[in-house]
Amino acid sequence: MLKADLEDYDLGLGLSKGLTRRLKVIGDDNVQTLCEYIKSLGNEIRLSENYKKLNVTVLVYLSGYHGNKKFKEMTKEDNLSYLNSLRKSEDVDPLHSSIATYNLYLIVLSRFFKWIHYPELSPKERPRPSCVDIPLLKRREQSVYKPTDLWTQEDDLLFLKYCPSKRDRCYHAISRDSSCRPYELR
Repeated sequence: MLKADLEDYDLGLGLSKGLTRRLKVIGDDNVQTLCEYIKSLGNEIRLSENYKKLNVTVLVYLSGYHGNKKFKEMTKEDNLSYLNSLRKSEDVDPLHSSIATYNLYLIVLSRFFKWIHYPELSPKERPRPSCVDIPLLKRREQSVYKPTDLWTQEDDLLFLKYCPSKRDRCYHAISRDSSCRPYELR
């Protein structure tokens, strides 16, 4: 598999032009590894387009961050420096959303490096290699939502009074009374 394989594969993912350009410079070894991984991942789990895109994005940026170093040669320090580059200061990120990004990227990297080091084992049997033996970060907040983010009863009444659609008013009233998630009301 060469870059053309991933570019053909990429057309269905709708990657950004910038990411597609980055794909062209990460090196044939990394592109081949990435192609094989995405195909293997598709055989192991029911893979959505967004999850494919997330995996490709994280791995392409990881490769680029380290000057297109081969994935198989990356160490724990390489992965830590990449993940730490995602973290933001308290002033810039008071709700610590960068911690969620850090943890998500760590999960993607863990799955990838388990596969790259132990491709012959089943996903559940793969041990965690030392290059991703990194703990998840704990978030300080229980929830990112504040009480002021929720509508009050007065807000609901104002919406119901001025909403022109009977259908939307009905949907809103049922969702508020039942506390269901949107997909549960369909």
